[in-house]
Order: sequence, then C-alpha cells, then structure tokens
Amino acid sequence: MKKIFTFAFVALFIILIAVSRYNVNNQSIENLAYVIAIGIDKGENNLIKLTLQIATPSSGSSDSEGSEQTSGATTTTVECSTINSGLNIINSYISKKLNLSHCKIVVFSEEFAVNGISNEIVCLNGNVEIRPGCSIAISKCAAKDFIEITKPVLIKQTARFYEVVVNSGDYTGYSMNVDLSDFYRALHDDSYDSVAILAGINTPSTHTIPNDVNYIDIDTSYKEGQAFIENKNNMQISGLAVFHNGYLIGELNSMDSICHLILQNKLQNAIINIPNPFDNTSIINLSLTQLSPPNINVNLVNGSPYINCKIDLKANIESLYTKSDYSTKENLKIISEYANNYLESHILDYLYKTSKELHSDTIGFGKYMLSKFSTITDFHNQNWGANYKNAFFNIKVNTDVNNGNLIIKN
Repeated sequence: MKKIFTFAFVALFIILIAVSRYNVNNQSIENLAYVIAIGIDKGENNLIKLTLQIATPSSGSSDSEGSEQTSGATTTTVECSTINSGLNIINSYISKKLNLSHCKIVVFSEEFAVNGISNEIVCLNGNVEIRPGCSIAISKCAAKDFIEITKPVLIKQTARFYEVVVNSGDYTGYSMNVDLSDFYRALHDDSYDSVAILAGINTPSTHTIPNDVNYIDIDTSYKEGQAFIENKNNMQISGLAVFHNGYLIGELNSMDSICHLILQNKLQNAIINIPNPFDNTSIINLSLTQLSPPNINVNLVNGSPYINCKIDLKANIESLYTKSDYSTKENLKIISEYANNYLESHILDYLYKTSKELHSDTIGFGKYMLSKFSTITDFHNQNWGANYKNAFFNIKVNTDVNNGNLIIKN
C-alpha cells in the first residue's frame, strides 16, 4: 500500500511539472502580443469600435521614418458589442495571444464619452491584466485617429512615450494624469466627480485663439489642439475633461488645470503670467510651486454650500525687465499682491465654472461635508451632487514671491 501511495505521489508530481512547463511555455513572451494603448470609439455597425495599439518586436532594421517598425507598434481595429468580445475577436485573427498588462493608456473619443463610459470603466477595472495605473484620456478626435497618429518623439519606445507625456502636468501644470483606479473610485463615490486627461491631435486646422482672452492669459487659455505649435508628433495633451455620473459634460483649459492641481494639493510646478505692476506694457513670468495643502472648510448656509479655501504658494520670478527693480522687499510685496489677486480671480472662475455651468464637484468638496453628518445615509440624503451647483466660494491666496538669485534690498 505504501509503494502504491509513493508511486501515485511521484506520478502526480511529474504531471504537475509537465502542466506547469506547458503553461509557462504557452504564456512566454514569444507567444504574447502586448497591448500598449486602447482606443474606444462609437461603432458604425456595432456598439463599439475598439482599436488596439500593439507593440512590435524590435527588428533592428532601418525602416523608413514613420513606419510601424520605427514607431515600435502596430494597430488593429474591430467593431464589437463590448470590450471583452472585441478582444476575443482580435485574438482569433492575430498570431499571438493579447496581453493587457503593459497597456499605458485608454483613450475614449469625445463622441463616445458624452453617452457615458461607466460600463467600459467597470469592464477595464475588472480585467486582471490591466494595471490600476493605466491612464484614462478623452480625445477630441476619434480615438482610432489619435492612437494611429501618435509617434514617439525624443523617445524610441511608444509605450515609454505614453508614460512620459501623460505626466507632463508634473512640470507644466497644464494637465493631470488620471488613472483607471482614480476614475473608477470617483464613479462609486457620491462626494466628488471624476476628471480625465484631455487629448487630441494638433494641426493647423485645429489652431484657435480662444474668445475674449487678453494677452496675459493667452498661453494658459488653450485646450488640446488649439496651441499654435509645429511638431513632428501632432498628439497633444492639455486641459482636463470633466465628468458627472460617468458622462462627459465639459472641458477645462490649461489655467483651469493649474487651479485644479492647486486645490487638490498636486501642483508641482507651473509657469503663469501676471501683469507687471511697474510697467503696464509688459508681463512677469512666475514659476509656481505649492508650499502646503490648501486649508478647506465647507459648511451649509441656508441649505447652500459655502466653501472657504486658504492657499499658500511659492513663486520665483522667471523674467526680468530692465525698467523694473525686483530687489526690494517693498516691490516684491507689490508683485505678491498682484499674484494673489490674479490667482484668486482664476481659481474663482474655475470653481464657478465647475459648479454653476458643469454641476460637477471635481475637487471633492463633498468629502469635507461627511463629518458634518451623523451617518453616511444622512449625507446621501442631502444629495451633494445636486446641491453643489448652489455653492458659493471664498478664496484667499498667499503667494511668497522671491526674485530668484537676486539679492533682496531692505
């Protein structure tokens, strides 16, 4: 009996090793097609047009500029009813099994997003291969066109290019990386609404000067595609897409994005222009950083939200004009007051745009109301999402301005 047991154990061990080796070989790199970007558009003959950008193996060949080998990726598009069924259809056509573990970005077209993307976000979040840090972007053009036109610039790998470009807001403030986990949580939280990266294609036909914008604000008034820029890669990320209950309801420009980052304590660096108090024909460039988290207090006054925000920032003067003296404490104080007024005005514009026009609490002020209710049910019953449009704001900005490497005179 003992010998039979030993024999059965050894046989089972050999079988397990064989099965394990088969699975490893079956899932080896050579047998997998790594998806680096997903595009979702409204279908013409079905519900969804699904586009996958798939990494191609390095060939080492000197293909012509702009070819798929040079860009390191190829695209495949299919019309389908759901993301999962589309993946299955593509799997039946290509020579390798799709793998989503290296997907860097999911791009929804604006046309698709206005009808809601909740089902697709839930589907993506439930896929064990897709990482929570995968970025979510909304494209003004078709997602298929956005993915196909994106070619790496200054970086060889397309996947690495996506990683860098979606995080450009860290050093510009003009946008903010929003990942799958952030967007999914916002869908299931009544205290705030979600935003996404605003992306698109920049061509001469999309260049636009925004209406009613003075020369001081023009650099930060652009959304994606509007800036007058010429570059080999026409893909551009600038501004934020605003959602409410999973539906795309509006857009924010670059200055709005800076304000959004400040209020969320996520501003790392941004360049802004303010009027020069000593020369009305020129402007002053300030490099902004955040000193501390904003002090936010939310109350209900006569049933309407009343929101106070105190914000502390640091700014370095980046531009120097010979007619101006930035070396005295008195003049730095004057510049600081101009910066405070400028930022307070724009933050208020941003907040009233999100509340009065878009009815979307993109900052999450609702979270500050939770402690004022005995139970979470009481909070839900007061319907913060519907009441936010009645909000009023009081913004106080304190900007510590210094003149860089210049010596400060008393």
